[in-house]
This record gives sequence, structure tokens and C-alpha cells, in this order.
Amino acid sequence: MAETIRVLVTGAAGQIAYSLLYSIAKGDVFGKDQPLALILLDIPPMLPVLEGVVMELQDCALPLLKEVVPTDKEEVAFKDLDAAILVGSMPRKEGMERKDLLKANVAIFKSQGAALDKYAKKTVKVLVVGNPANTNCLIAAKSAPSIPKENFSCLTRLDHNRARSQVAMRCGIPADNVKNVIIWGNHSSTQYPDVHHCMVNVQGKDVAAFDMVKDDDWLKGDFISTVQQRGAAVIKARKLSSAMSAAKAICDHMRDIWTGTPEGEFISMGVYSSGNSYGVPDDLIYSFPVTIKDKSWKIVDGLAINDFSRAKMDATAAELVEERDTAISFLGQRRSALNCVLQQLCQPREHFRSRASSTSTTGCPSSGRRQHHHHHQQQQQQQQPRQRPSTFSGVSRWVPDNSMAQFQEVMRQQLESSMHAELEKLLSTAKGDAEICKKDFEGFKKLFHRFLQVKGPSVEWPKINRPPEDSIQPYEKIREKGLPENVANSLNKLVVVKLNGGLGTSMGCKGPKSLISVRNENTFLDLTVQQIEHLNKTYNTDVPLVLMNSFNTDEDTRKILQKYTHHRVKIHTFNQSRYPRINKESLLPVAKDVGLVGESADGWYPPGHGDIYASFYNSGLLEQLIAEGKEYIFVSNIDNLGATVDLHILNHLVSQPNGKRCEFIMEVTDKTRADVKGGTLIQYEGKLRLLEIAQVPKAHVDEFKSVSKFKIFNTNNLWISLAAIKRLQEQNAMDLEIIVNPKTLNGGLNVIQLETAVGAAIKCFDNALGINVPRSRFLPVKTTSDLLLVMSNLYSLEAGSLTMSEKREFPTTPHVKLGSSFTKVQEYLTRFESIPDMLELDHLTVSGDVTFGKNVSLKGTVIIIANHGDRIDIPAGSMLENKIVSGNLRILDH
Repeated sequence: MAETIRVLVTGAAGQIAYSLLYSIAKGDVFGKDQPLALILLDIPPMLPVLEGVVMELQDCALPLLKEVVPTDKEEVAFKDLDAAILVGSMPRKEGMERKDLLKANVAIFKSQGAALDKYAKKTVKVLVVGNPANTNCLIAAKSAPSIPKENFSCLTRLDHNRARSQVAMRCGIPADNVKNVIIWGNHSSTQYPDVHHCMVNVQGKDVAAFDMVKDDDWLKGDFISTVQQRGAAVIKARKLSSAMSAAKAICDHMRDIWTGTPEGEFISMGVYSSGNSYGVPDDLIYSFPVTIKDKSWKIVDGLAINDFSRAKMDATAAELVEERDTAISFLGQRRSALNCVLQQLCQPREHFRSRASSTSTTGCPSSGRRQHHHHHQQQQQQQQPRQRPSTFSGVSRWVPDNSMAQFQEVMRQQLESSMHAELEKLLSTAKGDAEICKKDFEGFKKLFHRFLQVKGPSVEWPKINRPPEDSIQPYEKIREKGLPENVANSLNKLVVVKLNGGLGTSMGCKGPKSLISVRNENTFLDLTVQQIEHLNKTYNTDVPLVLMNSFNTDEDTRKILQKYTHHRVKIHTFNQSRYPRINKESLLPVAKDVGLVGESADGWYPPGHGDIYASFYNSGLLEQLIAEGKEYIFVSNIDNLGATVDLHILNHLVSQPNGKRCEFIMEVTDKTRADVKGGTLIQYEGKLRLLEIAQVPKAHVDEFKSVSKFKIFNTNNLWISLAAIKRLQEQNAMDLEIIVNPKTLNGGLNVIQLETAVGAAIKCFDNALGINVPRSRFLPVKTTSDLLLVMSNLYSLEAGSLTMSEKREFPTTPHVKLGSSFTKVQEYLTRFESIPDMLELDHLTVSGDVTFGKNVSLKGTVIIIANHGDRIDIPAGSMLENKIVSGNLRILDH
């Protein structure tokens, strides 16, 4: 087998790359016997999305794909390349002048050209796709003086393919029967699709296109404008830019470079113009008809050019000359001009370590003559603060490498400005809730700003230490202190907060998850109210319940709260923020208005429970509770049935001396094999900190999952000082790591959600503490498998609290795994005539079409598997102990 080649794709997390990478990896481009390593480059905000792309490539199990390397670093991406496909670029955004677009892309492609020059093989073949493709290609070529200019080309094959297709459809023949169309000039609306030399094959004979079409007006009018504006038409119809067709054109272009063009055919590609025979000015990247042999292209000479064609060719050449001269003028700016940019930014040098930003025209057609372009995301990498000579048009100048960081900052500001403009448009559609939307958007702007700023992992692995012994206290030690005589004094300082923003859709239910019945017709919310009411009655206290709702759950929750009017519990609610989902390509909101119905319904999301601090503060409820003498909140997920008020932990909080008051307690519990992905507590830079798996470098994920090294995980049961929340919010000192959560909407649009976690704030509070609690305080109901446990006789219910039955000989809960036939609550309920006796169960796995009769008893390890098409009915009164049941067992009535 041939030696492995290294192929780079930039903008690799974008939609064009997503359509492209599979074809490259399976051998459609470089050959069916050519092994390759794919190097995927994108900017830091896109790395989480890129990880998903890598996983999909791995899951394809392609024999030719020897390695996949995702990166945001030029020195990694451009090392020893055989081929480079530069898809990423800075696209033109609304309100952006063309010179600003060129300025941004000069910085990007200067940097990438220099990286090619420094790291890639001198034989590397470079295809520039990102727009403005011709001029970007020219800048990259000029920035790589040691690589032959003939090794650089830009993509006009998409326009070429579009032209072939239009002629074929007009003639009623396959596109393969059309050859030798030409795209002259710039990949813009001035391009000239020319069919004067085009031949169509009809019944085995080649016929001139003009003779076959017999409609000169169409060929010189609508045909040309259709090809020129096809990209804009795709965006208008699809709400996304061309991806599949662009990827196909890239494959065609690179395959022809690698294997050559067929005898008697030529194709279109943007190449270096110097020395051409058609009167096109030198020193441009201009699209010509070319043939390719031995990986070298040659412009097809001697084609007749009429006056009509000459005028079109000259017009597109004039545009390219203007673009080139503007771009070169940016390259020629002296360091003083760069310093001027810095002064305008008014930011210190260290701020240029920021994360670069990225947009594309996806779902957002840009204005001006380039609005039909389908490209792409910018690629920006930082460079070391030293200088090197850079040569352009034969003139050598010293250009500081850190100029790339300066331009990155300019473009980051441009993206942030675009986001702010889009949010203002959305705000203008608000009616009665304008002030609420405005507050939400202010919070989102801060989150988005941090998203663009932060670069690289949020933790450095060598700095991670195990927490000091006294920072995580065993629950037994807390319990040994006993309780004070007047428990009521402590309880009257407490507020119970339940996170109630989630829907029951994952369990097949509509509306808030808190309204699902879980035990004896009691919902999660019923049990919560019963627990607090029992406390208030027992100790004659006034512990209120606060529900943090989301826009998804607020209306239904408010309606149901009327049933608790006569219960001895004051119930307050506030809404967490509503943030816009961001198009993964453009990094701009997908919503068109603030409405929650119609097209915009999918455009919004609640931004994770870390939003509790800002939303609680903004609601005014925080101030009200402090004024009422409340000091601490106990926060937990409403679906964690083990998260009840613990008087011993509360006493530990309120009994501390004022100077050493603990402001934050996180309940942790021992990790099992089922919890290896759960967040854990570490000591980091002198502070107790929550470490989530998303923050762990790939090389250390297995170490993070180790039960022996990281022995505990976060239950998300938290005790937090109200006064401390108020202080941190007013000081703008709540620093929570951002979780980038990729989603795919029903229409197939890829979006990202920026979220935060409530426990991540532990590092911001004084004297924070972990308490290692019994596993019984972590009883979440996320699936019907969990629901089966809490509905069974494993637990007894008293005053809203579930406790493990005394009849169970050992305190651990069984491992239960129900198959897909049980996923939805209604389906699950129909499969059990009654819940089985599970007191002696260790492990239960059920897969396929299985039902249970009344009074079934399960003991030890029980595995029941109904094969596809089979059904198993477990008869009433059955006792299964350490059994495997498979095949087909059907009990029929008679």
C-alpha cells in the first residue's frame, strides 16, 4: 500500500467540511488505495463541535483513514502536508465594507500561507475555498515564497459544475454528457460562465452547446445570471449556504489535481495568471480553463475569444485587480498602522490571548455582490511574539507575528458587534416582556463575550491536586455534632430551592418533568411540598419553597401551584433566563423574533442551572428573602428524590463563627462505575473547584474516570449563602466555566447552546466545603429504569421522603436497565400489571417486547431478552432468581 499522505481541511467544524470529510476519508479524492491522515483545523470556539466530527469519522471505520488530528494550532495543522484544503475564512457580514472583509482575510491567509511555508512540504498542493477565494489564494501564495505558485489554486469548480448542470437540464441530457464549459475570472457575481467552447454529447456525437440549445439569448443572459447567483438562490431556499455541492466540487477539483483530467476535456480552476495568452493581467489568481497531468496544471491556449466574452473577462479581471491592490495595501501597512489598531482597541497586550471568533453566511445571506458565496469560517491562530521577514511583490518588510492576534481581536469585536446588532433586532420584536428580554440579553452578551475570549482548556492538568483532607468532611463527622435544642432557629434561616426548568420529554411526557407521577400518584412537586410542609408542622417553622422555572415550565407550574394553597408552605417562583440558540456556522442567533411559537420556537433555550445566581438576583426575590431573615438556600434538582433538607448539614452551616462562615457546601458521594462521568472536587490554584469531564484534556479522560483516583462526584445538592450570592453578583465576580452544548434542531440545523453549571461557582465562595454524604441522598429519576426503583418496595414513603426499606439486607440500590420498549412512561406502565418485588434484586436487564404479570418477584441477577419479533410475558406470581430468560414466552388467555 502507498505511503500515508497528510491532508489538511480548515474550517473543519463547518457544514461544508461535514459534507466533504467522508468522501476524502473513504478514498473518493486521492484514490481507493491511498491511505491518509486527516488534519482538521478550526478556531477554539469550534473545538467542541470538531470533537463530534472526529467521533463520526472514527465510527465510520474507514480502512484508508489512518489518523484524525483535530487542532486549533497552525504548527500542528500545517506540519508535513501533502494537500491543504483551506475552507475556512472570514465571511462578509451585514454592514461590513468589502475592504474590511479583505483586511480580515489578508490577516488569515497571510498567516496560513506563512504556516505552509514554514511547516508544509514544498510539494504541497493547496486549494483555497474560503472567500474571497481568488484573492485569499493570492495572499496565501505570496506568503509562502518557498512553495511554487503553481501549487496554489482556488475553487471555481462549483461554478463550473453549476454551468454544466444548467446546460444539461436545458438539453435534457445527463450532466456527464456536457464538457468544456469555462468559468473565467473571479469567484464572485462578476464571474463569466462561458459555453462558446462547450460540447454536449447526444446519441454518441459531440455537438456545440450553442447549436444544441438554439437559444443565444438564454445562453448570454439567464444562463449566466443563474450560475452567477446560484449560491444566493440556494441560501434563499434552504436558509443555509451550499454545502453538499461545494463539497462535491472540492472533491472534483482535488481528484483532478491528483489523477489528471480526461483526454480532450478541460476544467475550470483559479490559478496564477502570469504569462497567460488571454491578456489577463499578471499577478492574479484568475479562473481559466486548464488541463492537468502529473499533478501540474496547464492553461488551455488558443481558444477563440469574441467581443462579448472579452468584455466579460475584462470586467471580472478589473475586479480582481482592485481586490489585489486593496489586499496588498493592507500587507504594506507599517507597524505604526498596527499600533494604531491596538490603540483603538484600548486593551492591554495579554488580552490578545483571546479565543478567536468565527462566522459564516449560513442562514444569513450577506449583502453586496458576494452574497452568493458559500464560504466559510475564518481560521485564526496565534503566533509567537517574534518577527520574521515577509515578502510580497518582491518587497521585503518586517511584519510582527503578533499582528495576527491583533487582527483576531478586531474580528472578535466585529463578531460581538454583529451579535449585539442581532439581539437589538430581536428585542425590537418584544412587546409586554421587553424589559425581561433586555435583562436576559444583557446576561447572554456577557456569556457570549466570555465564550469568545476564553482559549484552550479551563484547567491545566499538572495544576490539579487532590483536595485537602479537611475540605471534604465525612457526613458521619457532621452528624456526630448532634442537633441544637432549638432546631427551628436554624430552619427559619433556610430556603429550599428546586431546579424546575426541565421538561418530561425524555420520558415521553409533555409539560414539566416535576409533574410526572412517581409514587402513589404523587408527582415530584407533590413530594417536595409534602417534605417541607412536614418540617414546618413538626418544628413550627416557616421554610419557603422556591421553584426556578424556565420559559418551558413556568405556565404549567403556576397553574398547578393553586392546589397547594392550603398547605403550610409558602411557594415562590422565578424564571431562569431565556437565551438564543446560536447557529453553529454563523455564531449568530437562529431566532427571528422573541416569540415562542412558530419558526422561532426552537430558537430559545434555558441556559443551564448555573443561571440561578443571576436570575435569582434579577428577580428581586433574593433581596426579599434576605430582608425576611433568610441566610441560606438548599438547592437541588427536583427529580432527585434523595435531596431532602438535612438538619445536621444545616446546623453545621449556621453554627460556624461569623469570621469563618462557610458560604458554600457541595454534597458529594462515593463514585461507582455508573458515575464515572460525574463532576468531582479538586484543589486548583488554592481553591476548591468542581472539575467536569468536559474540562478534562483527552489524554487524561481515563484518569478522570478512575474510581480509585477521583473517588467522589457531585450530587448537585448545594447549600449556599444568600448574602454571598448578593455580594458576588454585585461585584460581577461569579466566574463559571462555559459549557458548549451542540444540538441539532428538527429541521437539521446545527446549533450550539452556551450553558453554565450551578456547582461550578464553588470556587467563588469563601470557606467552601464538600461533605461526603450517604448514597441515599442521590436518588435521581432520569429514566423509567430509575422510576421502577422508586415505585418498588425497595423504598417506603413517609411525609414525602423515600427511605430504603428495612427489609432489604444491604443498602445499595440494584442496577436496573430497561430497554427502548420501556422508555416512555405510558408504555412502561402498560408493561407492568404491578411493580415486581425487588427487595432481593441485584441486577435487572430487560430488552425487547416484555411484560410482567401481577406479583412477580425478582431476586439476584435477572436478564430477560425478547428477540426481535418475539414477545415474553412473565406470568403472574413468577419468582425469577438468577435467571436468564430469552426467546419467546407468550401467555394467552383462554
